Amino acid sequence: MLPLYKSAVKLISLLSTKGSYVSDNSTENNQRSLQAIILCVLVAVLYTQFFIAPKDRARQQQLQQQAAQTTSTTTTTAPAAAPQSGVTVVAPQPSTVARAHPSVAEVQAAPSSKVNLGNSRVSFSHLGARVAHYKLPSYKLHQGSDEALDLVDAPEGSPLPLGVYVGSESDERTRYTLTAVNGTAPGAESVELNVQQGSVVTLDFTGALPSGAKITKRVTLAGGSYLFKVDVTLDRPVAGGQPVWLEWSHFYASAIEKDLRIKHALTYLDDRNKIQHIQLDQIGEGVRDYGTSKWISFGDTYFTSTIIPTTSVPNTELGREGDLFIGRVGGTATGGNFVAYVGPKDYKTLQASGYSLERSIDLGWFSFLALPLLWLLHFLYGLLGNYGVAIIALTLIVKTVMLPLSKASFESARKMQDLAPEIKALKERIKDPTQLNQETFALYKRKGVNPMGGCLPVAVQIPVFLGLYNALLNAIELRHAPFALWITDLSSPEKLTVWGIGIPVMVLLMAASMIYQQWTTPNPSADPAQQKMMMIMPVVFAGMFIVFPMPAGLVLYWLVNNIISIIQQLYMRNAQKGSVYVGTMVANAVIFGVGFLLTLI
Repeated sequence: MLPLYKSAVKLISLLSTKGSYVSDNSTENNQRSLQAIILCVLVAVLYTQFFIAPKDRARQQQLQQQAAQTTSTTTTTAPAAAPQSGVTVVAPQPSTVARAHPSVAEVQAAPSSKVNLGNSRVSFSHLGARVAHYKLPSYKLHQGSDEALDLVDAPEGSPLPLGVYVGSESDERTRYTLTAVNGTAPGAESVELNVQQGSVVTLDFTGALPSGAKITKRVTLAGGSYLFKVDVTLDRPVAGGQPVWLEWSHFYASAIEKDLRIKHALTYLDDRNKIQHIQLDQIGEGVRDYGTSKWISFGDTYFTSTIIPTTSVPNTELGREGDLFIGRVGGTATGGNFVAYVGPKDYKTLQASGYSLERSIDLGWFSFLALPLLWLLHFLYGLLGNYGVAIIALTLIVKTVMLPLSKASFESARKMQDLAPEIKALKERIKDPTQLNQETFALYKRKGVNPMGGCLPVAVQIPVFLGLYNALLNAIELRHAPFALWITDLSSPEKLTVWGIGIPVMVLLMAASMIYQQWTTPNPSADPAQQKMMMIMPVVFAGMFIVFPMPAGLVLYWLVNNIISIIQQLYMRNAQKGSVYVGTMVANAVIFGVGFLLTLI
């Protein structure tokens, strides 16, 4: 590794001597700064490999052990966390009492009916008529695995989702009978059905609650759809006429929140049509009323489980029992008509499903920019067939469109830097702040320099790049999508394993490009301390990418963005080299060509 270190020092030293606007007093100091930077990066890589990575592996093993062990959970009366703004707590008392959930053995011993919808395979346990498995064949559990992802996570001691609750009664121990399939007696205790695209199947489950009230749970599913209906009917009101609640529950181990790449949250669309995202640690113990919502969902960056009420009265309950998180929507005293969406956070699919479900994708403040960029990413993938190449093309397109603004900002910064010695002289000569400001602005006026000229172009570009960042961060299409060489999953951090050590090659290249870009960018400030701070920032930022790994798709975007920015700066700094617009087009072709050729290796 030492020869690599020396070569890197030499390479960056050569680059830093070409056309840099910010120079050190001596070559020796420059070399020492570069050596310190590279040592910091190497330390970050080794620290991640030998300290962070083992902890990540240990945490994954812990999660697997937790899923296999018995977990005893009870509902308590601890105070609930404060709801999001605009949501009023209607009743502070828990709506359920402590209960012992059926064991895994009891669920497995009960009959089950299975429905293959093509894009999903749903298994209903007749003990509670609840969803025991909801598998997505098109989405694998892990990269390279043949096992389909299951959106139901209910370890020992946790209730299955799609439960019905009325006051203190629940149907989790109700032994349902499958009484009809599409209105006809099934002729068997359980069924296995294959539903073609566009076809519909209805399953009627009938049982009795602990109070003796007859309950019918009708589930209607459509082939090729993640949306299904659940109609619940009671033959008489129970529990003093309290409303019927449909529940979706999910188990999130506490350690899972340490994974910074996957965001786990409860989301709901309130009665004012405002989207609310609640972090899991903000949900208090016990189940309590949260007012009225149009739908509520549990999900992560890529998948969601959403239940939708059809009543407009206070209809939402949220809570938790340890690591079990619970969301409920209400009906009437004799039942309710509900809708559920369980599947991927694919924008087009969610939008086509209705109910404004596409808003469950958290694209940040600049979603109005992220959405068209996401559409363009899909379009480019349709042409190129590789999401890595599509990211490269998308980044180059955005940088080309933003070039006039980048040029204006660069020219303004260069003019400001040319004035830095004169501004420094003014500061040394004039001590009165008011007079100093007057003289400084007079100098700007004489030289025809607008001190804010570089701010507006940058301010315009920031929302665009943040929109692109959020689009790539939340694009389910990047999950397990390969690019080239060792980069087989654009949604996960990339590492090239050499002698047993995982080296984040793209992150290191991105770090080097950030440092070089900052080194060659005109700094309008005459303050040496501020100049040093500006040089430290890219090192800190790159170190964060190493210690807290980001998805490879985001790193690829950032790396390509830096490379084309450096090339554009070289042309803008040396006009004799040619037009920056022509240079950008040539560089775009070369960068895109290299990216495409990598996919062929």
